[in-house]
Amino acid sequence: MKKKILIAYASYGSGHKTAAEYIYNYFLEHADYEVKIVDVMDYASLIGKINLALFNLSFKHQNSLMNTIGYEISDNKIVTSPYKQITNVCVKKEIKQDFLEYNPDILIATHFFGGIIMGQLKKKYHLKTKIITVITDYQSNCMWLQNNKMEDYFIVSNEIVKKDLLKFNIPEEKICPFGIPLSSKFKNVDKDKNKIKYKYNIKNNKPIILFFAGGSMGSMFSYKYLKALLKLNLNLNIIFVAGKNVELYNKCNKYLKQENIKNTTLLGFTNDVTNLLNIATLVVTKPGGLSVTEALEMKTPMILIPGNGGQEIYNAKFVTKNKFGVRTYNTYNFAKTIKKIMENPKLIQKMYQNLKKYEKNQSVEKLFNLVKKELE
Repeated sequence: MKKKILIAYASYGSGHKTAAEYIYNYFLEHADYEVKIVDVMDYASLIGKINLALFNLSFKHQNSLMNTIGYEISDNKIVTSPYKQITNVCVKKEIKQDFLEYNPDILIATHFFGGIIMGQLKKKYHLKTKIITVITDYQSNCMWLQNNKMEDYFIVSNEIVKKDLLKFNIPEEKICPFGIPLSSKFKNVDKDKNKIKYKYNIKNNKPIILFFAGGSMGSMFSYKYLKALLKLNLNLNIIFVAGKNVELYNKCNKYLKQENIKNTTLLGFTNDVTNLLNIATLVVTKPGGLSVTEALEMKTPMILIPGNGGQEIYNAKFVTKNKFGVRTYNTYNFAKTIKKIMENPKLIQKMYQNLKKYEKNQSVEKLFNLVKKELE
């Protein structure tokens, strides 16, 4: 009988889902397990749906102040002590029945909801399910850690986050600083950069700025930053990825045509992140956990625009502290920074040299080996 793996995420933004899909695909390719993936928010209650809708609205318009306040409130042991009740209010009870029926040998959660739900079932029904939680940012949060007695392992981005978890009296053997999971595609980059450039209608050797509008969802907030970049009229190429945000795509398309801008390639959602990062001189992105990890893996210097607040503030601090990129705070500061960097290639070279020291990501492989060891 095949061992069962359940991978659970919650679709708050795209990072939790993307990490879960990377893990799911790797396990399908490399092991003879029964593997299932589930979005906890497919079971959302009315309160859960309202909460998710507010989150998505906030994300779309990048209300970083509201998100920061929400994050700081949730990063409090007293406030999050009723974590089980918080989770139960957001999802229907049917999810517990489905988890129970599947009865996985191992649950891998890329959002704390999955681990909390499985933890309740594990305690009530004396299940033998091992729970592995993958923290998808460069900073922990109390909501991730409240359930730690029911968790078997925490996968974290680096030794810094590991030290943070140790302060919460979490046993060291439970904490694995493997990194944030990445797709195996990042190991198979197309080495022919000219071929990739031609694919995106770039037929010169000018620098390339790759601009991610905010994960797969795309944020309208990024529009004014694109305009600020275009108004600099720099001698370079721009690839702007609007994600699944059709409104943003159409608005950008209209502006490019109206201003007769020829040096910008506009994309919607893409699965070609690896190759795009491979040809980019710089990547402009908000500091989401997965976005930062992907840029680190491809050794692409980052220009960070304001993100969703909360954990993304800590992600940005991680990037700037290690000099992997530069953080900007508004369109004026952003334009000034881009101009300064593009006029001084040595600044890009310094960031690149720092990135070269960063170890290759092997998170999924290490996670796979951990699971294999537990199942054996």
